[in-house]
Amino acid sequence: MIIQALVRRYEDTQSAPLGWKKRAVTHALNLSEEGKLIQVIPLEWEDTTSFGGKPKKVMRKRELVLPVSGVRSSGIKGAFLCDDASYMFGMDEKRGDAKFEASKDLHFSLLENVNSPSANAIKAWFDTDDRTERVEQLKIEIPNEKELEKAVFVFQVNGVNVDFDDYDIRTIWNASYSKVDENQGEKIRCLVTGKLDAPERIHEKVKLRGGQSAGSNLVSANAESFTSYSKTKDDRAADIGKYAAFAHVTALNDLLQNEKHRKWIGGDTLVYWAETNSEPEAEAFGDWLDFQPTEEDSDKLSAAMENMATAKHFNFNNCNMSQPFYLLCLSPNAARASVRFFHSDTFGNIMDNLREHYRHLEIVSDNMTKFQYLPFWVILSETTVTKEAGKATPLLGGQLMHSILKGTKYPQTLYNAILTRIRAGEQINQTKAAVIKAVLIKNFKETEVTKVNLNDETSNKPYVLGRLFSVLEQLQNRASDWKLSATIRDKYFASACANPSNVFPTILKLSMHHAAKLENSTFYESLKGKLLSKLEAENPFPTTLGLEDQGKFILGYYHQKQSFFTKNDQNKEANND
Repeated sequence: MIIQALVRRYEDTQSAPLGWKKRAVTHALNLSEEGKLIQVIPLEWEDTTSFGGKPKKVMRKRELVLPVSGVRSSGIKGAFLCDDASYMFGMDEKRGDAKFEASKDLHFSLLENVNSPSANAIKAWFDTDDRTERVEQLKIEIPNEKELEKAVFVFQVNGVNVDFDDYDIRTIWNASYSKVDENQGEKIRCLVTGKLDAPERIHEKVKLRGGQSAGSNLVSANAESFTSYSKTKDDRAADIGKYAAFAHVTALNDLLQNEKHRKWIGGDTLVYWAETNSEPEAEAFGDWLDFQPTEEDSDKLSAAMENMATAKHFNFNNCNMSQPFYLLCLSPNAARASVRFFHSDTFGNIMDNLREHYRHLEIVSDNMTKFQYLPFWVILSETTVTKEAGKATPLLGGQLMHSILKGTKYPQTLYNAILTRIRAGEQINQTKAAVIKAVLIKNFKETEVTKVNLNDETSNKPYVLGRLFSVLEQLQNRASDWKLSATIRDKYFASACANPSNVFPTILKLSMHHAAKLENSTFYESLKGKLLSKLEAENPFPTTLGLEDQGKFILGYYHQKQSFFTKNDQNKEANND
């Protein structure tokens, strides 16, 4: 399914013809028609991009359509028209001569019968004895050793790039590429296209952020450890033809290099696209991913995030809600690109899932959180000790994004992480309560207690116990005039949430002493009695509460606590009037 979707993407865009690929190059070797090196021309330029909401200067490489280079492992294999200094100049202490000769043999074999100025200049470049002078000239032009090691060179002849636009070069390469196909011998029925084609055993690499500098394979079996079903490393990984192998890698690399179709989620990379290369849907989805505001945006957060939640921000006038839309999340690995998730649906359904996610998170504000609608990174940050989204469990970001976009259950890891932070003594803020509410709705199908505000009518035992704990805490705070260094919340909350029978008898006795200190404790005593009446007389305090009930307990506590603050605010407003 993934490869089929990527092949269709290639056919929709035709970003590079068969046998060619977009390659990022750093320098051009400008040659005379006699093959002399005139100048090493930098093809990079400085650009400004937004990084974390702040402008940052980056170096952009020039992209040219050049012949595919094939898979290069530890062996020596030249690439046509484009390579590094070890092949172009022989700059390798151990294997420089062998690499230069391999590149020379490749170019002479392809250009032997081509008599164009560019072909003659390239042949003259390799047919020379002045390599030492060239290396010295190169080091003068690129004095930085690290820059030289990473440099990727392409040929120019009299200032004109030798690439796909060169008719003679294009013709000879296309003929050579087709000839290789004809000489493959065996033909298989490609599982992707359904047509007869030469099989491709090892596919080209894809460039992932955080992966190998040479790229990672999405499909291949080049070692015994990756084999299965009795196949060896000499067999093909799957019945995928050469065309489909080229098309899906070309399309994926194109998406990975396109900022309008690629976003980073922690260490993972998410690519997204609409079928038929429709851009409005991809642009609208990218806007949502881009607008994950930071604390500095507090003056415009409420309105902007409300637009996100209600989908007002998206330009639906240009979007086709029935347009097929694809999302692919990849993670770098030692040698392979790992698929975190792949999801395909109509654009309209994905937008509905986003709106549903925001509805599930909607909860009464604690007046401390600046975000009425919680950005993705804020949720992840609440699962960590340092409150940094980047420190979240490595797989959690991709799992959470997948559940949101697909409309499935939230990852249990998210729920467990929030409960862990609460048990560790952290405050139950709006974000934690909102996540618990959303998980209870989506994962446990809970509807009775998962309201935006306090549900005063329900007799759900865990929820009522959470409310009761909040009342007892408030009573203690009022009795001590809010001057305690440690409250029952600090001492007993984790135990009360998991094992109510061990804690509530003790804190109820304490509440009698707290009530005695207040001049007027009628309100709290009345509320305490009302909540106790909702509990079963025979077994008011369960021995244990499971994970689902712990979430209800926490939600009841949060709702009741915010109810106190809401009433206080209302009283202040009435007095002011």
